[in-house]
Amino acid sequence: MTARPTVLLCDDSRALRMLTARQLSEAGFEVVAEAGNGAEAVEGYREHRPTVVLLDLVMPQMDGKQTLQALLEYDADARVVILSSLGAKKDIEDCLRMGAASYLQKPIDPEAMVRVLRGVAG
Repeated sequence: MTARPTVLLCDDSRALRMLTARQLSEAGFEVVAEAGNGAEAVEGYREHRPTVVLLDLVMPQMDGKQTLQALLEYDADARVVILSSLGAKKDIEDCLRMGAASYLQKPIDPEAMVRVLRGVAG
């Protein structure tokens, strides 16, 4: 049996993390860590080395761009999917240039999320 792709969820909304974790689990992913801010995400990545990171752009302490930079400095092959709200086009473009694998718009469409994460996970 093939191992399930692993995911680190990083969003400052606990409710969004809970909902997303359930949706991903039902779709065959294993959520190995959750983070409420960028610093926690970097720590969780180092500990769990997930297949994919689902990373919110707007967070306290370290925002999504800072977190993406820290993750890619730690592991240039990190696969990060950015979560953003409407109106963040420039930020999304910046993140893609920095090395993010893809992005998803909030509110998250569960089917699109699963499709994107499967594509990024390989």
